[in-house]
Amino acid sequence: MKKKWKIVIVVAAMCAAVPLMMGGCKGILDEEAHAELLGRIGETSFTVFPTYVRGGPETYYSAEEAGKIGAFITADGLGTVTMSEAEVPITGPWHSNQAKMLRESAEAFRAYIADNPIATEYALLPEYLIGGRGGVGGIHCYVLDKDGRIAEVALLNSHHKPFYEADPKTVEDCTDILIGVLRDWLVKPDGTQKQ
Repeated sequence: MKKKWKIVIVVAAMCAAVPLMMGGCKGILDEEAHAELLGRIGETSFTVFPTYVRGGPETYYSAEEAGKIGAFITADGLGTVTMSEAEVPITGPWHSNQAKMLRESAEAFRAYIADNPIATEYALLPEYLIGGRGGVGGIHCYVLDKDGRIAEVALLNSHHKPFYEADPKTVEDCTDILIGVLRDWLVKPDGTQKQ
């Protein structure tokens, strides 16, 4: 009987996590901003901020990893890219609750954009969670419109297929996974990636 309950709890937790990965984190994704983003793919602009690598032996920002995401957006014709050197201050503490960390980081990014307006239509910030032993615990990505509305958000961890299939070990692995996810998500409502 105990084993059966464990399975039910794990399945329920996984079902609760899937909407977060799919950009449906209740209360955080602005559906109107999301639809507008998808409708503008190929005709919009992004400011890409340095990737925030949180935890592990150190916390730091990576312009190199963000540059790979910017290059992907440009190469795939999703929009024009401006690379920012500004490091968005994410000051929330590490939690065992990844969804809480996602919300706190998203709010910090929103506050930063409000205080430091962007010249593009959208701002993108990747965030990678590296555990105390150096293992990758999760991947977040925030896409805000210039008004600070969350147009896309990703929460990926070992419960999500792109993450567990790749089994990331490095920040470079995280970037590869995130690019794959963004490639799948940033499509027009009719299913095409660009015109």
